[in-house]
Amino acid sequence: MRKPNWASQLNNYITDNRNTPFEWGKFDCCLFVAGAIEAMTGQDFGAPFKGEYSTAKGSLKALKKHGGGDLRGTFTQLFGDFKPRLHAKRGDVGLIDTEMGEAVGIMWGGSVWVVTEEGLTSLPQYKIKGCWEIPCHQ
Repeated sequence: MRKPNWASQLNNYITDNRNTPFEWGKFDCCLFVAGAIEAMTGQDFGAPFKGEYSTAKGSLKALKKHGGGDLRGTFTQLFGDFKPRLHAKRGDVGLIDTEMGEAVGIMWGGSVWVVTEEGLTSLPQYKIKGCWEIPCHQ
C-alpha cells in the first residue's frame, strides 16, 4: 500500500535520480522501479536483487533465481495481473520496449519514466505495453 504522502515521495525520488545513469545491478530499470516503489510504500522489493549482478546476462540469472523467470513474470508475481496500458495511473509500473529489449518504468505526469545511459527520461504513456498497479492507501 502506498503511504499517504506517496506522490511527494515519488516526485522527490525521480528528481533526485534524474541524472543517475543506467548501470546493471546498481541503477537499471528494475532497481529504479524498486526504488520508486520503496519511496511510495516503504517496501524494498529490490532487496533480493541488489548486489546479485553487474551485467545483462547476470540480470537474467537474478530474475530466474529471485523472480518469475523474466521481467514480466517477476512483476506479475510481485504485483498481480498485467493490465492494459489505459489502466496506468501515476505511480504504477509500466512495461515498455526499448533498444535493449523490454524494460519497466514508473508512470508519472502522463509519461513513463525510464532509465537511460544519461539518466532518467520520460516517454509518452501510449508507448507502454501495459502496467502493474501499485495499490494506493485506503
